[in-house]
Amino acid sequence: MPESETEHLEYYPSGWNEEIHDEYYIEWVSDDDPSIFVRLDGTAGDGDYSVTPITGVNVDGEEFVTRPVSGLSRIEAFEVAATLIYAMNGTMGRLRGEDEFTGDTSKVS
Repeated sequence: MPESETEHLEYYPSGWNEEIHDEYYIEWVSDDDPSIFVRLDGTAGDGDYSVTPITGVNVDGEEFVTRPVSGLSRIEAFEVAATLIYAMNGTMGRLRGEDEFTGDTSKVS
């Protein structure tokens, strides 16, 4: 797993890329599909961080926003972002049929 360059997240799943735009605006983007990502936005100030899972972008460039979680402290925002990154990663792995995510322990070494 890659080590995060942020202060509140230690690692993120392999197959994702961490894009630090600045200290308050960070995105974790799927390598397989860059239209799938998690955005942490703290530009409104502490206590008003938001985390948004994006599950795709349509032909007009509009993002499919799942439900942003807002009104968070910085630490809470990183906790929510980590939860969403790992949940989206696990779901994508399961849909691809990867042994690690399918529950078939006979194939996992």
